[in-house]
Amino acid sequence: MTNSDMELVQEYATRHSEQAFETLVSRHVTLVYSSALRQVRDPHLAEEITQAVFIILSQKAGSLSPKAILPGWLYRTTRFTASKALQQQSRRQNREQEAYMQSTIEDTATEAAWQELSPLLDETMAGLGQTDRDALVLRYLENKSLQEVGMALGMEERAAQKRVARGLEKLRALFTKRGIVLSSALIAAAISANSAYAVPVGLAATISATTVQGSAAAASVTTFVKGTLKMMKWMKLKVAVGVGIVALVAIGATTVAISQSSLHDKPTAREIAKKSKAAYAALVSYSDDGIVVTEGAGSTTTTTFNTRLLRPNLYKLEWTQTGGFFNMTGIVWSAGSGDFLQTITKGQPQDTEPKKMPNMQTALASANGYSAASTVPSEFCNLKSGGVLGVPGSDLAKTTIEPDEKVGDVDCFVISSAMEPIKIPYDKGTTGNITWRLWIGKQDYLIHKSQSITENASLPPLKISDAAVKNALAEKNQPATPELMAALRATMEKDYQQVRNSIKSGKVVFTQTHEHISVNQKFSPSDFAR
Repeated sequence: MTNSDMELVQEYATRHSEQAFETLVSRHVTLVYSSALRQVRDPHLAEEITQAVFIILSQKAGSLSPKAILPGWLYRTTRFTASKALQQQSRRQNREQEAYMQSTIEDTATEAAWQELSPLLDETMAGLGQTDRDALVLRYLENKSLQEVGMALGMEERAAQKRVARGLEKLRALFTKRGIVLSSALIAAAISANSAYAVPVGLAATISATTVQGSAAAASVTTFVKGTLKMMKWMKLKVAVGVGIVALVAIGATTVAISQSSLHDKPTAREIAKKSKAAYAALVSYSDDGIVVTEGAGSTTTTTFNTRLLRPNLYKLEWTQTGGFFNMTGIVWSAGSGDFLQTITKGQPQDTEPKKMPNMQTALASANGYSAASTVPSEFCNLKSGGVLGVPGSDLAKTTIEPDEKVGDVDCFVISSAMEPIKIPYDKGTTGNITWRLWIGKQDYLIHKSQSITENASLPPLKISDAAVKNALAEKNQPATPELMAALRATMEKDYQQVRNSIKSGKVVFTQTHEHISVNQKFSPSDFAR
């Protein structure tokens, strides 16, 4: 690929070939625009930066080395140009606008792993050596195969694979110094899936017109070009001065990195929860098995479960519940053609037909009381309800960090969040005192155990309708005679009153433990079929 790129560059430099330059723009405009947009977060400004970068390419075409890796050169030039653009933009904005934009960026960055990585991606990439950076740009920002990366770098595919792996590991280490702890595989998956943005329609044509055909560029674009060219000259001068300055800069950077790292030695509960949300959002797939133990209401229920998740919408949760008022098995799943639920309760006729659910949210919610769908699946799928990582730092909860503990052989942070009783609208009772505890792995930031403790909750008297009784009889394949309805109504009211009294006078403890966690393994749709 490099030879073809540089042949086009030379063709443009020597013969001013419009076709050659248009081919280069078409080939690499997505890389440049995506890098610019990621750094400035302004589509219009990103367009101007993209135009400026290709104008600089047109001016520098004759001086580029035939061995240059053009995508790497464009990526580095984009960073210079974006840096200048942001400097100029900051001078025009007042402090209130700057604070607003920063808060917006920070709020967005907490929602997902990619949103946490992206503000630091380009700055962190700048800390890599040129060859490592070129390898990662080719592999993950332009989505080239390892064979194509090897051809570009002048090495065999296996050597290219090692080069990419080394570069990725160095990038991971740099992120760790910034307080973002993720595996190399997670970083690679997040960048590959999210780094390319859709290029505005007509941008490539505009670049070609302003660069090759001589159309007038916007004043801001011209300013970016001049500023970036000056910065590039300064970078060359700094290298020429010698390694002394570079060594001093490296020492300073190391000091800053150590200082920043020390701030994250004891993260707050909110920081841990944010990193955990980011860790789940960056995963491609997830699987585990485990156990849920529910104690209270005069009984103990044990549920074993197995979870399997794959983006964007494939999942399968299976569980078996024993103890309590009834025993049951169940499964909720989607293999890509709809969301389904099927449960089998011991002592009742087996329903062989699965129920079609309207969406993933409803399907997983139906499994919350039985499996572990209220924790990992909700966080992995970023559902609007059911997640537990939003509790720490919430206005409704008082959150503290407890002493670290181990879950199995995994070292974990322990977060505790206490919530005051909340009155349920329409005289439906109160929630009682609720305490959430989360055991989050120090290395992977995944949930290895969670627990909710509800004390002194108040449930309203139950009004059982005739329709509810008839439905319950229908599920048992029994006729809705007055005698059977009266007997079943009395049984339902007695069972509910028992639960109501137990909850009001005591507490209910719901503990989930996740074992054999595996992330980013390869699945196919058939792995999620019933």
